[in-house]
Amino acid sequence: MKFKIVKSGYICGIGAGNTGTAITDEEYAQIMSILSTKPETTATKNYRLKEDLTWEEYEIEPTPEPTDEITADEALSILLGGAV
Repeated sequence: MKFKIVKSGYICGIGAGNTGTAITDEEYAQIMSILSTKPETTATKNYRLKEDLTWEEYEIEPTPEPTDEITADEALSILLGGAV
C-alpha cells in the first residue's frame, strides 16, 4: 500500500507501508514527479509541498549565534552536579 502523510495542509512524506493516508499508485507517482521539481533552497528561502501539490515558499529562520559560552571548568562542574 502506498501512503502520504499530511500535517497542517502540507505533505510531509510518502512511501509504501501501513502508515498515513492510503493513496493510489498514480497519486504516488504524481507526488514523486512534483518532488523532483522542488525549487532550489537558498540561505534564506525554502519550499514546502502543499496538499494541492503546489510549492509554498517560506523564509528560513536564522540560527542565532550562541551568546553565553561557558568555560571547560564550568561545563565540568555542571556535568558533575555543581551549580550552574
